[in-house]
Amino acid sequence: MSQKIKLAERVISASRAARVAKASRFGIMISAILTFLIFAISYYGEVVGNFTFTVDRTAQNAGITMYENHLEKDYTSRLMATKVDDNQGMTAYCGTQYTLYQLGDSVCLPSDEEMTSVDGPNNGSSYLVYTFYVENAGDVPVDLAATMNILSSAQGAEEAIRVRVIIDGIGTTYAKRQSTNGSAPGELEPLTEAFYSPEEVMHEEISFFEPGDVMKVTVIVWYEGEDADHTIALMGGGIKLDMQFTVTEVYEF
Repeated sequence: MSQKIKLAERVISASRAARVAKASRFGIMISAILTFLIFAISYYGEVVGNFTFTVDRTAQNAGITMYENHLEKDYTSRLMATKVDDNQGMTAYCGTQYTLYQLGDSVCLPSDEEMTSVDGPNNGSSYLVYTFYVENAGDVPVDLAATMNILSSAQGAEEAIRVRVIIDGIGTTYAKRQSTNGSAPGELEPLTEAFYSPEEVMHEEISFFEPGDVMKVTVIVWYEGEDADHTIALMGGGIKLDMQFTVTEVYEF
């Protein structure tokens, strides 16, 4: 075999090896990208997929815990409410001057008594209801702060959403102030309190939560059908929320 032929064979062999190495590196890169995307999608889904309720590390260290069922008391620092995909409007105004609908109509929200009567999830087709308990299982009294955050929003969903929080039988409905579509822009929506901030629905302080104290919490979320911003523009939109409990003061004796 001549040297020219041998040299040509070595060049061809080196070229093949380079192509194989290049393909291998490309394959590794594609695999890494796919792995990252799968992780990112999983993480995004876990964090903002459903409505979560959490007790942070400071509260856990002070003995604050939660559970879904008051009979079983399966203590945990994290609970999750199943989301509702239907964004059809309901209304809490039935029987008032703010709507023509009367109590008992299919678009009327059930009473607080009915919605708080079931531990855990109690969703309707177009509204989310979740009841759980917060307990001080520690040894000293504490002050608690409960904060509900807007994690993400699309298609202006935050403009028409309502969140009702019932703590030990006392309920408050939160809504964003009226937009330019409302009858009184910048004013409160009827029978509501304003969002605490652009990113927070509510911030509630619970003072001197003593050892053994238990707080029953029900959260109700719906799109208010009588809101001027509940329009066709909401199609394809949605909002993601979470609620966190933390300790702001520990009383040592």
